[in-house]
Amino acid sequence: MMKKQFLDAERKFRTALKRDKDWAEAHNNLAYTLRKQGPDHYNTAMFHYNKAIALSPKMPEPYMYRGVLHVQMGNAALAREDLDTLRQLRSPLADELAIVIAQGEEKTPEQFFGVSKKVKG
Repeated sequence: MMKKQFLDAERKFRTALKRDKDWAEAHNNLAYTLRKQGPDHYNTAMFHYNKAIALSPKMPEPYMYRGVLHVQMGNAALAREDLDTLRQLRSPLADELAIVIAQGEEKTPEQFFGVSKKVKG
């Protein structure tokens, strides 16, 4: 993912989830790779962010990235709900999501907050 080879990363995360469907980090990372592939993948990305949160509600990264996705989908109110959750979790990612909400887009250059760098496929 660090090289922006999102389709390849997507395949690896899907393979990882076949081995362990309850791996929250893999759902979060799969959602990220889907989101980065564009609007046609947003609904599936949302599913996987929600699954990551359901599996690990105190893990901040899926709230951050789901918030970014909400911004990209034009729903700042839901992004602010994720921001509130990040603040309750006392996560430094709250500051990052606040910037995205204020700017209306993802920061550049891209940041990879909590995205695993390697998954064996």
